[in-house]
Amino acid sequence: MALQPRNPDYRAAVERYVGAQEYLTLIGVALVRIEPGLAEYRVPYQPAIGQQDGFFHGGVIGGVAEGVMGAAAATLVEAGANVVGAEYKVNFLAPGRGTLLARGIVLKPGRLIVCRADVLAVADDGSETLCAIAQGTMAAVKPSRG
Repeated sequence: MALQPRNPDYRAAVERYVGAQEYLTLIGVALVRIEPGLAEYRVPYQPAIGQQDGFFHGGVIGGVAEGVMGAAAATLVEAGANVVGAEYKVNFLAPGRGTLLARGIVLKPGRLIVCRADVLAVADDGSETLCAIAQGTMAAVKPSRG
């Protein structure tokens, strides 16, 4: 299914959306790909976001999965709209060792946007292990005027 962005400047809007989330900067997320209905994050391992056995903490993996689904959803909303998470579920499949590559895709666009994320652990030799999958619903909202 070819998805059409509603904002012709969607790439810049997604870059601003991701950049405004200081949590993502804190954990070292780099936005590496933006296409209509798709976003990818890369996250290098650092002990501060790991758990006691030397791999990514599950909370970090879940947060990255939710974040990349939000970025994928943000590629399809109208200019001036925001995206917030309504719900998500994560299944952990393997330890996250190495660098994380998280890919979010939109499964169903609309005001409520259903997404999926695959989170891969990329080893130094380039081999990939699927360490988590997630599904979530993102809501397109107008920004609050607080």
